[in-house]
Parts: sequence; structure tokens; C-alpha cells
Amino acid sequence: MNTRVGIGYDVHPIVAGSKGLFLGGLKVSDSLYLSGHSDGDVLSHAIVDAILGACSLGNIGLRYPENSSNKDRRSIEFLKETADLIKGNWEVNNVDSVVVIEEIRLAGFVQSMIDNVASALGIESELVNIKPKSGNGSSPGFAKAYAVCLLRRVE
Repeated sequence: MNTRVGIGYDVHPIVAGSKGLFLGGLKVSDSLYLSGHSDGDVLSHAIVDAILGACSLGNIGLRYPENSSNKDRRSIEFLKETADLIKGNWEVNNVDSVVVIEEIRLAGFVQSMIDNVASALGIESELVNIKPKSGNGSSPGFAKAYAVCLLRRVE
């Protein structure tokens, strides 16, 4: 099998506070944050899960458990480490993702988020797509992300 597809999903509650809200490794708010063991970056988490799933390597909770070494870590580091883990066997062909958050309009942040994700994965920015959605009242107080990735076996 020369290609594999993986899907990822994550959700975290939004909390008021000055820790900063990170999506795709980019701080998009100084007054809100995503509650979680790490920085709660749902976009990075969903992409990690998509890659791990495509490689049959479990999920983010198995690879990065809630322990002292992962407490408050930046999730973009998880993404880089996951890319390093599969290097030599698989390469990311593309990532398509959706981020749902009502509290912050992300349009002005999308290209920087794309660039951060692509850099962490070691791929060109044109291979990453991030679609921000407001949720239209369906999920206030939460941020969600969905991601799909296509991997290609390295010959």
C-alpha cells in the first residue's frame, strides 16, 4: 500500500485567562486559552491524530500522555515530533482541516497557522489547508478541529 488516509478530531473548552489561545502553534488570543493538559491546541492535536491514525500508531493520548513531561507543552511540538516519527517511512502528501470556534475570528490568522503547521511537518505550505468556521451558535465555549491527511510511503 503506497498511500494511507487518516482522520483526526479534538475539542477543548475555552477559558478566560492570560495563558494564550494557540491554534496551529500560533497565539490567536491573549485573553482566552484552551483548557487542557498541554496548551490545548485543537488543530495541532487533530492533525497529530490524523497522522498517527494513517500509520496505525494509535492516537495522541497514547503517544503524548497526560504526564509531567507533557504538562503545558506547545502542541506544535507534538506535531513536529510526530512528523519526525514517521520520517523515512511516510511523508505527508497533504493536510485538510477545519477549526470551529465562535469566540475568535480566525481569517487574519489562517496563513500564519498554515505556515506553522507546514514548517512543523517539514512540507510546503501549499500542502496544508485550514478552514475556520464560526459554528453559528452551535458550540459556544468550545474550540473543535477536524483534520484529514494523506500520507505517501517513502520508497
